[in-house]
Amino acid sequence: MDNTPQCSRPTTDSAAASTIISLGSPTVWRTLLAFPLSQTAVASFLVTLIAVVLPSLLLWSYKKYKKMQEDSKKPFPFLQLPQELRDMVYEYLVEDPSYPVPSKCPKHTSTVNWMLPSSWTSSSSSSSPRHKPSNWILLTSKQIHSEYMDILCKRATFHLTVSPQNYQSSPRTPSTPSTQTIWHIALSTLNRLRSCTLRLVTTSSMLGVTDPRNMNSSDWTLARQIRQDLTSLRNVSNLTLEAKALGDPLWNPLWIWYHACQSFKNMGTVLADTSPVGPRLNRIKFSLDTWSPGENYLERDESKGGVWTWYCMKGHAVGVDGVGEVTVREFCGMLYQVCGACRPESEEEGHEE
Repeated sequence: MDNTPQCSRPTTDSAAASTIISLGSPTVWRTLLAFPLSQTAVASFLVTLIAVVLPSLLLWSYKKYKKMQEDSKKPFPFLQLPQELRDMVYEYLVEDPSYPVPSKCPKHTSTVNWMLPSSWTSSSSSSSPRHKPSNWILLTSKQIHSEYMDILCKRATFHLTVSPQNYQSSPRTPSTPSTQTIWHIALSTLNRLRSCTLRLVTTSSMLGVTDPRNMNSSDWTLARQIRQDLTSLRNVSNLTLEAKALGDPLWNPLWIWYHACQSFKNMGTVLADTSPVGPRLNRIKFSLDTWSPGENYLERDESKGGVWTWYCMKGHAVGVDGVGEVTVREFCGMLYQVCGACRPESEEEGHEE
């Protein structure tokens, strides 16, 4: 008896499906298209096909996944990139450092806070996006640390703050120099800075005297120490000062502004009392921890040889500051000098008088 299957004459649908699966020649597939199959035969064919293909597909996917896992464990050859590309990455990560690092101040809650309109907004909408810290890159390697610090010192603005949080005044005589370090920054880093801001948040006790009227600006111990520490800024081309006075019911904040201005405006010039003379200030601004009517600020006018000039809040020149140390009356007069460009009527009244 001949047991050879006859593809051209399938007796049943199941026999035809079994024959088609067992034979993979093109003739068999042409025969399959020539003879209609039932739904049971088609389903059986598809199940068998999936059973044959699926294990191979899973095995291929597993090997591909393992290869991706092994490739991901290999570190990216960052140091093999050209120096220009590495500098572009460093510039993207540059953030302006602050010394000391500002602490998170929790908001004081009260039982009546729900009455304030500012508390009606959700916490997610009121919170401002924060930059991700980039100091982790300093721990990568010595070479990356050196390259990143070079870009950071050239492109970033370092914000140096002196406040009651990082400075505690201690009684001492002029013969005992201060050993307190205000900012924990390496000397090699200070020598490479290009741009810097000095924020002086001062209380009355930080002046070190009981009566500021009997004080000479040159005798201010804190200012003398800051000027001496800033002499390390040899390559700074932009240095600004913000003198912020904290409220005191017994003292007028004008005294803090006055002594801060007279103590730092001659820094970096022939009138400086430090050796070396240190960097030269470009701008001095004055502020309060509460509301203020708006004070004028000092800035050097480079078109006139870098002389100190008073400007209003909108940037209009209102007068030239005196050479050397000025009196308190002269300082206060220029601090609140009315701008003729912003208020021309006040200038006309002055001419009439």
